[in-house]
Amino acid sequence: MVDNNKIGEFLRNYRKEHNRMSLRALSEKTGISFSHLSKIERGEHNPSKPTLRVLAEKLDLNLDDLFIMAGFAPEKKISSSDLLYSNPDPEELQKVKIIDKITSEFHEADLMFNDLANMTPEQLEEVYEFIKFKLSKK
Repeated sequence: MVDNNKIGEFLRNYRKEHNRMSLRALSEKTGISFSHLSKIERGEHNPSKPTLRVLAEKLDLNLDDLFIMAGFAPEKKISSSDLLYSNPDPEELQKVKIIDKITSEFHEADLMFNDLANMTPEQLEEVYEFIKFKLSKK
């Protein structure tokens, strides 16, 4: 079961309130199976990025917002300018540096991890070292 089901709740509400669409009609419109959509709405499955792309395109929704609701992106990414004008937690600063290092050196890292921002600095460092090791073996 998905811990934070913002995406499922959102899809159910959007489908019912904005489109007055049945789950079956949403399935037909998107090409995503009725069963899978039902499980997403109930919080039993978290949609993949390709599924979110289809939903965004077919429902004319903002893909970034869907990624945030599904946990693929943090609600607010800490930027370098945020760090200059604030007094960040040292652990947060370390996390931002490691995430930047991973995403700048390994452009497809987002395909392997749902949400780098929720990892501890130690976990992020392990991810970085693992990716670096795996790529050195190619």
